[in-house]
Amino acid sequence: MFPDMTIELFRPNGTSAVLLVTLGKVLKAIVVMRSLFIDRTVVRGFNENVYSEDGKVRADSWFSRRFQLSDWLFALLHYQLPQMPDVVVRSFMTWLRSYIKLFQSSCQRCGRFLQDGLPPTWRDFRTLEAFHDTCRL
Repeated sequence: MFPDMTIELFRPNGTSAVLLVTLGKVLKAIVVMRSLFIDRTVVRGFNENVYSEDGKVRADSWFSRRFQLSDWLFALLHYQLPQMPDVVVRSFMTWLRSYIKLFQSSCQRCGRFLQDGLPPTWRDFRTLEAFHDTCRL
């Protein structure tokens, strides 16, 4: 369903599932799932190391500082529907996949590729259109 995404599944505690998602050469994401519910997500740039030297997930990176943490948290809240967890996971992965053209998409409002040196990093949750953070309002 997602040919440009590589998804690796780990079960470190037996009950929780950890997905390591690589989206082309754009980003890597760790998606922690409790049962079929998305619990948390950590996103890194493709060339950034996801893990620190001691094997733990790094808390901060260039990529996460450039993207609004509130946007990722809002996405997690947006994609919560206990009655249909399979739809939630598929919708979240589709939204995450919309970042495959992060550096090739222009903003839908201003039409520019860069604003203050950054690409349009915000994606509409329904249409998946790209916007700069200041243009989405």
